[in-house]
Amino acid sequence: MIISILGIALALYHASLEHAFTTNIFLVKYAPYASFYGVPYWTLGVAWYPIIFVVGAWSTSLGRTGLKRGLLILLTAGNITTTYFWYLDIIVVKAFTLVYASLYLTNYALTALVVAQHRSNDIMQGYVYGTVTGAIVGLLFGPYGVAVCGVGGGIFGAFRNLVMPRQVPAKVQSSIST
Repeated sequence: MIISILGIALALYHASLEHAFTTNIFLVKYAPYASFYGVPYWTLGVAWYPIIFVVGAWSTSLGRTGLKRGLLILLTAGNITTTYFWYLDIIVVKAFTLVYASLYLTNYALTALVVAQHRSNDIMQGYVYGTVTGAIVGLLFGPYGVAVCGVGGGIFGAFRNLVMPRQVPAKVQSSIST
């Protein structure tokens, strides 16, 4: 919950900076990359982190239980979105800042918390293995490559272990042996 609150604070800070960003005459040529169908990208962060906070608080009974495994799907959707933002920041606009990186890393930290709490789960192990392998391969392509390959590798690893689990549940194992 603390990381979600940090994300909210970062998103609000980013929103305050975005106003200056869009009025800077030098950066007007990048205005088409600042919104999605007229909705400024900074609004996504301002909406995303409160949603994550509310869903996290609800799913943990206000912090009394651990994070639910299903949050990984929601957070991965955020990670996919951040890969597009990495692309815009690094490749297109070339306006990479610490604030941007902090927002993206906050979402990655929330994802890591869910994975860490369920680390013995086969799907989570696949997610970690895929993310690390993808990020290492992505080093060949720079920061954007690390983001894209890391997120893609995590999704692939989780899906692979969902479809072909390494650890067969005891109930299935007993029915196979009989």
